[in-house]
Amino acid sequence: MSIGLLRWYTPKATFRRTANHRLQEYFPEKSAQVWRSTRTWQTRLAASRPRYSASVNLMIRYAEWCCALYRALQDHGMSQAEAGMIVEQVMSDAYRPVPAAMFRLSRLRSSKHDTRVKWLMSLITQYFFSSPFHHRHLSWETGVAFDVTICPFADYFRDQGVPELTPYAACNADHIAAHALGIKLIRTQTITGGAEYCDFRWEIPKQF
Repeated sequence: MSIGLLRWYTPKATFRRTANHRLQEYFPEKSAQVWRSTRTWQTRLAASRPRYSASVNLMIRYAEWCCALYRALQDHGMSQAEAGMIVEQVMSDAYRPVPAAMFRLSRLRSSKHDTRVKWLMSLITQYFFSSPFHHRHLSWETGVAFDVTICPFADYFRDQGVPELTPYAACNADHIAAHALGIKLIRTQTITGGAEYCDFRWEIPKQF
């Protein structure tokens, strides 16, 4: 099993490692200071952390660290857009090995690309993005389609007063998953963007 996938289950250590790499890039003289501010914010946020299933709780812990880093970066003079960009980079570094490792493991299920993708999507929505996520599965000839009508990520960042952070910390990671699986994500709207649901259309290319 990929070490990157195993690291995903240690959010504090993984986020610290990826964040410090980026902080040293952007704040070479005070990266340690920014990280101390991040830890202070995270301690405050942890006291009111929502409780869900184990898999969703794991992802909420990453959301918590994202929010803490976002606040700390602004405390040290960054704009919302700049802070959001760094949060996205940190989460991309932390998350990228996960879908890649899962796709490699899916070869144990089948050698067919479309079968592997559909199996992984079923697994992910059933066991990882479980309650309180709510998915409305749809029929789609060229891939996998579902709508997300309840998203605890959007709820979390809204409750923390930073709804603008949601795309950087959560939504944009879906494109990393699409790339790792060799498919295309078509999404025209999101809950955090004001829509009633997020429309996920995972298009699987034809194999010749």
